[in-house]
Amino acid sequence: MRGSWPRLGPPALALLHVHLLLLLLLHLLVGTEAAFRNGTASRRSGGFRRSSATCAKRMLPEILPLPETCPPEVLGLRGTVYILYDVNISEGFNLRRDVYIRMAVFVRRLRRRQRFRNVRLVLPPWPRLYHWHSQGLQQAGLPWSHFFDLASLRRYAPVLDYEEFLAEQRLFGNPGAPLVHVTHAFRLQHYEIMLEQGIFRDKFERITDKPCSEGSLSGGPLLQQPELRVGRFHCVRFQGSAGLLEQLLRGAIDEDTAGTEDADDMRTYALLSAETVLHDHWGDEHFWRARRSMRFARHLDQVADDFRQQALATTTDSAGVQRPALWELERPKRNARGGDYLCAHLRRGDFVRSREATTPTLKAAAQQVKQLLRAFNLTTVFLASDATPYELMELKELFYRFRFVHFAPESNVQRRELKDGGVAVVDQLVCAYARYFVGTYESTFTYRIYEEREILGFSQATTFNTFCKALGGSCSRNAVWPIVWDGDFDGDSEEDTDSDPY
Repeated sequence: MRGSWPRLGPPALALLHVHLLLLLLLHLLVGTEAAFRNGTASRRSGGFRRSSATCAKRMLPEILPLPETCPPEVLGLRGTVYILYDVNISEGFNLRRDVYIRMAVFVRRLRRRQRFRNVRLVLPPWPRLYHWHSQGLQQAGLPWSHFFDLASLRRYAPVLDYEEFLAEQRLFGNPGAPLVHVTHAFRLQHYEIMLEQGIFRDKFERITDKPCSEGSLSGGPLLQQPELRVGRFHCVRFQGSAGLLEQLLRGAIDEDTAGTEDADDMRTYALLSAETVLHDHWGDEHFWRARRSMRFARHLDQVADDFRQQALATTTDSAGVQRPALWELERPKRNARGGDYLCAHLRRGDFVRSREATTPTLKAAAQQVKQLLRAFNLTTVFLASDATPYELMELKELFYRFRFVHFAPESNVQRRELKDGGVAVVDQLVCAYARYFVGTYESTFTYRIYEEREILGFSQATTFNTFCKALGGSCSRNAVWPIVWDGDFDGDSEEDTDSDPY
């Protein structure tokens, strides 16, 4: 019939569908509005407002019939909120572990909200840290799986290593290295005046009276990831615990939501300088459940096990500690014996200069350790320290009547596998099994060993000990923060939800 369309066979129809789909995607990429940073266009923005990872549920059906446009693995991610975070580059490994606990406890409780039921916490790649001095090692961009057992972490909170996050993003885009759209990035900053009439109040506010500085935009390791493109960048004065972040995120979601059809959009937000955030539940059962879930990676555990057995004749059984396969099976315990050695954590480096008033000299530290060895009838001291090779030689001479043990990788191959951070983890795991432990005042490395020994079941008297500046002198001591057990029930209320309109 004149003017009628020719009848197309299945191959031609399929080709037409492909062409129409390509034209639509090109229109979406070219025609969407530019993103803004504090009201101005962001140079890192890819020029698109919001993630298009919505399974094409609104516009595609109007053009061509696609009955099942999303594979099952994508449908399961509808409504997902990804929370990326980072920590100031100057902060060390052990402070970053504490920041993780703040975020993990927050996200675990956040996912009980209807709007955040599919929330995921994205673990930032480890940058090369200040204390990782070794040359010739690849120590930048390390995944969390290098240091921690991710399966153990996930039994507490919904976390993704950074590469796992990118893999999920590839489900929505091209294979290879996708460009990930971060809808909002928030740089958290302290208030200049923290107290109001002598009272500390939880509060936050976006800074609108002045633009974010270029240093705020470029600083921090997270934004250096080449895949990330920030839509809107905000500087935020923040003062309070992690729970306050929910209000910040809800405000961002409201800005991005036009109606019910947007409810299942996948969203990605970044919280920068997360060390600004305080604990929601510091020192209580929620804190300790998150802390107990932070089991080290199994390859690091194995290196520490082998070293303890070979160099110190100590095993889990002989030390009398608890280490079940699952952290959920741990129980209150206070009678761990430990191996036949004393562990001393002695900070050097910047502590010698910045904390000179409380950090002992090598000679003073050796005097205190030898006194403890005699008191506990021990002959072996294991030293965990960032001391220089010259300082280690001096310490070994100071312990000439005792057995002096220090961990070092047995080969260059092992050094490349462990890296500096892995060596420090082995040090902590060896100290955790000692009969008696003494650490450095105000050192986060020491605090993490305290926590590990609390979990393993040691007495407080053999754990919470601090080097003095000098033997017999006045001494500032670290606080005692004992473990809190919850009977291994989930203390989070299942009724702690809300009814979002969309």
